Amino acid sequence: MHKTVSKNRFKTMAKLLLKNGINIDYQFDWSSDEVDGLNYTDTPRLGSGNYNGIPGWYFTKADKIDWTNSEKYLIKKLFTSKNFKVISVDDGEMEYDNDRYFFPTINFILKQ
Repeated sequence: MHKTVSKNRFKTMAKLLLKNGINIDYQFDWSSDEVDGLNYTDTPRLGSGNYNGIPGWYFTKADKIDWTNSEKYLIKKLFTSKNFKVISVDDGEMEYDNDRYFFPTINFILKQ
């Protein structure tokens, strides 16, 4: 059974990542003025995933640059401190026929 998690908990996690130099993607503010261009909200873009039958989520990196080993270590440490378990920290990947690119991700669940 999937526990309900407050949106604020994901915002807190995103702020912690940003504070430590890990830049993830945020949602657009679609109400922003066209003249100003698109602005971002303080809410991270959150995807849902299923990891060996356990429901979870993922954050996507804001750019195409793969994670460094030190970033991967730091990400796992930060998520653990907030009672999440990192399933994987994946680098970006081009689809087999070069049709689309999958940005680097952080895949995680709640600690059991």
